[in-house]
Parts: sequence; structure tokens; C-alpha cells
Amino acid sequence: MTLPRTRRFACLLVPAVFGLAACNPAPQPASDDAAQTQPVEDTQTRPSEAAQAQIESGTPPVDAPLTGDAASTMLTQIAGIAGAMHAAAKLCDPNVSDAQLDQAKDQLRQEFTKMGGDVATFDGEFASAHEKTNAQFTQATPPQQKQMCDELEAMASQAPPPPAG
Repeated sequence: MTLPRTRRFACLLVPAVFGLAACNPAPQPASDDAAQTQPVEDTQTRPSEAAQAQIESGTPPVDAPLTGDAASTMLTQIAGIAGAMHAAAKLCDPNVSDAQLDQAKDQLRQEFTKMGGDVATFDGEFASAHEKTNAQFTQATPPQQKQMCDELEAMASQAPPPPAG
């Protein structure tokens, strides 16, 4: 494998994992038959039942950051994705150095804690997903292994460049 591919695998980990956490599906363009025909002033919107109940109660909307179970679940998934991608990068490109992978893992751990996660959760989920990916790869047939690596390669080629610094 070439050096650029090796760099892509190592650099893929950080932006891909946190990019997945931060991205929402891309908005779909409106079709031509969905064009607005009324002036904006004449267009009425109707709040959902929950929004209407909040309006009627006089309670202000909540602008707090994501916390609780949803945030915990998201952070757990991020750590797992990081571990799986770390294992896949090593399995698919043995030219990726342990130092590169360790550096990527350390950076992911730092970002994870900045997002409110704790190191023990990161390390546990990372290790679990890493082991599971290794086992799946080992049990796969050579064509399946090639497919897994090709998919990782495709993801690496589409990943945004890593942050400078």
C-alpha cells in the first residue's frame, strides 16, 4: 500500500469519528412543485402539540446542551466507532505505524473528554469495539476482508482533511 493511503487511514480516525457525531443528513433540495406560491406574510405555520403545550404553559424553550442519556449514548457510540476504525486501519494497512495509531487514539480520547465523556468510558468502549472488529475480520473470508478494507479506503478518500495543529 502506498504512503498516501497509510496517511489517509491514520488521519481518517479523528475527523471521521467526530464528523459522524456532528453531521445530520444533508437537506434535500425542494422539488419544483413544492415552490411557495403565497407571500410569506400569508403563510401560517402550526406548532406541534408539544410546542403548543409549551407555548400555552408559558415555559421558555430549553437551550441547554445535550445531556443525560442521549449524550451518554452518543459518546459511547463515538468511542466504539473510534475503536472499530482504529482496528480496521491496522488490519487493512499494516504499514500504518503503531505510533500513528496511538497518536490518533490519544487525540480522539482528548476530544472525547472535551465533549463531556470520561476516559474510562472511552477506553472501555474503544477496546471492546477494537476486539470485536479484530474478531470479525479474522473470521471473514479473504473476499470479505478485501471488501471491508475497500469500504474503509472509500471512507478515507471521502473524509475531510484532519484539523491543523
